[in-house]
Amino acid sequence: MKLFKNLIILVVFIFTTNFSAQEKIKLTLLIKDSKNKAVPGAIILIDNKKQRRVANKAGYFKIKLDKAPKEITAFSPLIGAKKVAYNGQKSMIINITSDDNDKSFVTGDRNTKIADPIQFRDIYDYLRGKVAGLNISTTNVIRVRGTASWNGGRDPLLVLNGVPVDNDTFGDIVPTTIRNVKVLKGPETSIYGLRGANGVIEVTTMIN
Repeated sequence: MKLFKNLIILVVFIFTTNFSAQEKIKLTLLIKDSKNKAVPGAIILIDNKKQRRVANKAGYFKIKLDKAPKEITAFSPLIGAKKVAYNGQKSMIINITSDDNDKSFVTGDRNTKIADPIQFRDIYDYLRGKVAGLNISTTNVIRVRGTASWNGGRDPLLVLNGVPVDNDTFGDIVPTTIRNVKVLKGPETSIYGLRGANGVIEVTTMIN
C-alpha cells in the first residue's frame, strides 16, 4: 500500500513538473515616450525578431512566449528605438526617447525611417490630414468623393493589407504604422467587383 502511494506521488510530481515546464511566459509591455505618454503602434522585437502585432492605441503590447527572451526592443518611426534586457518580469514599461538613436532602425530586411513628424490621433484623423478624395464626417463616416452621396448610406470598401475589413478593424489601424493609402473609384475598383461600387480605400501598413 505504501509503495502504491509513493508511486502516485511520483506520477503527480512528474506531471506537475512537465506542466510547469510547458507553461508559457505571459508578458505585458507598455511603451511610452520621453514625456511619459503612450506610444501607439510601436513595433516590438523580441531577441531581434519582429513581432506581427504592434502596441495598441494605449501603448500596450501583450504576448505569450515559450521561453524567456534575452532582450526586447520597442521602435517607433516617429521617435526612435529602445532596447532593454529582460530579467523575468511579467510587465515592463519601455520609454523611447528621441535621443536613443538617429530615428532609423532596421526591422527585418528594410530600414524604417521617419516619414512625417505629425502624430495623428487615429486613422480618421490621418485620412483627413493626408489623403485627398475623401469626405469624412465628424462621426467618422467615410465617403469617396464622386461615388456616393452623403445621404445614400453607402460605404466604401475598406481594405487592410490586401484583405477587406469591417469598420471596427479599420478604426483600430494605428497611424504610425501606415506605409501607404490609396483611394480607388470608377474603373480602378473593378478588381473588387460590386463590393467596390462606392469606392475603395486601400491601406498598407508596415506590419503585415
